[in-house]
Amino acid sequence: MAYEHKEGKGSLFPNDYKMQDTHPDFRGKAMWKGEIIEISLWQGQTQAGVTKFSVQISEPRQKSDTPQRVVAAKPAPKPAPKQVEEEEIPF
Repeated sequence: MAYEHKEGKGSLFPNDYKMQDTHPDFRGKAMWKGEIIEISLWQGQTQAGVTKFSVQISEPRQKSDTPQRVVAAKPAPKPAPKQVEEEEIPF
């Protein structure tokens, strides 16, 4: 049975998938108003050298069974040139 957070409580864990500085240092989930939310946390320093934490709260991402691919949109086809009948030519 999966762990269920109590209202207003959550957990953060080190982000083992961090590959860039822009990725959060910690990730986790919490229960807020009966809904599970995702929490991302970055650890940093102020200009004065004091440790600070930046937090982002978001709705949980939906997991899918199939990997999603980004497909470039194809340009619209060009219309076929209008066929001109010999009778329409003025000379």
